[in-house]
Amino acid sequence: MIASAISATQQRWRDSFVPGPSWIAILLLCLASLLTACGDGGDGGDEAVVTEPPAGLSYAMTSAVYETEEPIVPNRPSASGGAAERYTVAPSLPAGLVLDPLTGVITGTPAAVSPATIYTVTAENAGGSATARVQIEVRNTPAAPAGLAYREPAVTYTVGEAIAANAPTSSGGPISAYSIAPALPAGLAFDTQTGAITGIPTAVSAEADYTVTGSNAAGDTTATLRIAVQAAVVAPASLSYSTPAALYVAAEAIIPNTPVLSGGAAAEFSISPALPPGLSLNTETGVIAGTPTTVQGQALYTVIARNRAGSAQTQVAIAVTSRGSWTAAAPLLVPMHYSSATTLAGGKVLLAGGYTASGITNACAIYDPLANSWTATGSLATGRSEGTATRLPNGRVLVAGGSTGGTVGTATAELYDPVTGMWQATASMAEARIRHTATLLRNGKVLVIGGYTRSGGTVHVSGTAELYDPATGTWSALTTRLAEPRGQHSATLLADGSAVLVVGGGGNGFASSSELFPVGDSGLTTPVAGGGQATVSQAVRLASGKVLAIGEDATARLYDPATSSWTTSTMNAQRLLPTMTLLPDGRVLVAGGAAVGGRLASTEIYNPDANTWTVGASMSTPRGAAMEALLSDGSVLVIGGFNESGEVWGVERFRP
Repeated sequence: MIASAISATQQRWRDSFVPGPSWIAILLLCLASLLTACGDGGDGGDEAVVTEPPAGLSYAMTSAVYETEEPIVPNRPSASGGAAERYTVAPSLPAGLVLDPLTGVITGTPAAVSPATIYTVTAENAGGSATARVQIEVRNTPAAPAGLAYREPAVTYTVGEAIAANAPTSSGGPISAYSIAPALPAGLAFDTQTGAITGIPTAVSAEADYTVTGSNAAGDTTATLRIAVQAAVVAPASLSYSTPAALYVAAEAIIPNTPVLSGGAAAEFSISPALPPGLSLNTETGVIAGTPTTVQGQALYTVIARNRAGSAQTQVAIAVTSRGSWTAAAPLLVPMHYSSATTLAGGKVLLAGGYTASGITNACAIYDPLANSWTATGSLATGRSEGTATRLPNGRVLVAGGSTGGTVGTATAELYDPVTGMWQATASMAEARIRHTATLLRNGKVLVIGGYTRSGGTVHVSGTAELYDPATGTWSALTTRLAEPRGQHSATLLADGSAVLVVGGGGNGFASSSELFPVGDSGLTTPVAGGGQATVSQAVRLASGKVLAIGEDATARLYDPATSSWTTSTMNAQRLLPTMTLLPDGRVLVAGGAAVGGRLASTEIYNPDANTWTVGASMSTPRGAAMEALLSDGSVLVIGGFNESGEVWGVERFRP
């Protein structure tokens, strides 16, 4: 009976909680409140809003020539990324022209003649900024337009689909009116003021050429477009860029790199991997623009243009270099040239001997990069200039040969101990040598090749070689001789350690040949055809294993050991006895030197990926026959030298 009573009670309890409409409503309200609380994250706080910076800024006219007292056609910007909140320009625009700080549009009436000048426009918002370069010149006479081009010179549109506005860019004088012939396909419109093509095609149209003419009072220019209208979406057929391999300069806005697309129009563009910092891809137009901020070696970037029917892709190679900067360092204790500069294991620099205003010296000094100071150290037993200095694996420095006056050479050698700051004699070479080369080999020995000296009234150019062994402090003559005696040549150990590439130098006349000297003393050198190097040669081995050699002409030569072949590049200036330094990032700095008309303060930087030279920042003082040392922080110390005023006291430090 008790069990029956409990069962009946449970049934009544269940029946009393059968959900009715009001009960369900209450339950839903509770669930809504619970979900709302979860959505708030439980802390009642607001998430931070991140503003996307502007990117890919460019102008319709990147190079304009205006006429005084004539209103200009507004020059409008375009950009990707976040919306710009303000625009600025530097330097100030020519008188009468203004930049709208909210829209970035350049308008006005030029009031005075102004030379061609690059103006940098900056678009900013809370997230960052983007820059573009515009060249403007103002003349008293009108200039005809030039360089008319469209973003999409060959394109296929689709019936019933709105097209992306195809707008032109131009240079020269501003275009006041546009015309097109023949008439565009049905549904497309042509703006006679801007040259832009817009609209929605309404009928299929066969591919045809359309000539756009941009004109002003001074003349006109034309561009040809190829347009077709198809019934269905067509995938992009091919994609390329106006500059497929680009070398940019850090902190300088680039000329926008525009895509050239055939086949169907792209709905969007993408790139992988991410572009160098400061550069961006406009995902609507495919234009690469911006201002790179960081030096980097050449890298490949894959750009894909897509629409719903398919895609096309291409690769763009981009490297970023820099011009670097110079600062003054502590001046020399005694100004000199033809000295030797050696970076010691601890990061300090040893300057040994050289030629001063009083003649050849045995004085030596130590530069401390941290204190930016020079202090005297132990003097050489034999004063010398134009000798060689080699830092040995044990940290000591071997100085060998050199001139003791004019073309009179010495065979003596000395060792510098950085711990004691003193020199000690070591065995002398078999013969006196000036402007020879000394190459540290993999086994720690030093290979000395060639050089010259004077005996009586005769200058003797050497074709011999000697090997110094630090373990025994002795020299041994090699049986292998140069095919052609040389002095003022360069000698570079190849990456595999098997041979030294000897380039240029002077024998009885100029040695324009090159040869491989075997470090194993096999008896014969191997001629290397095609070098054509001038007399005074300097060389460095690049990270790739190739050897870059320069002489007193403006042609640099790159040797590839894998193919035993040469590739040339043209320097920005002809230089005799500049400094030449391999930078830690793989580029090569060449500074100063002598040229027709005097010594140079200018510099240039070799970019191995592109095999090209970029103008670098100039030193404050012209100099030739200076010394250089790569410091442990990657900067370069350029020391002394001489110019038309005599010996140079000044020392300068280059930061890449």
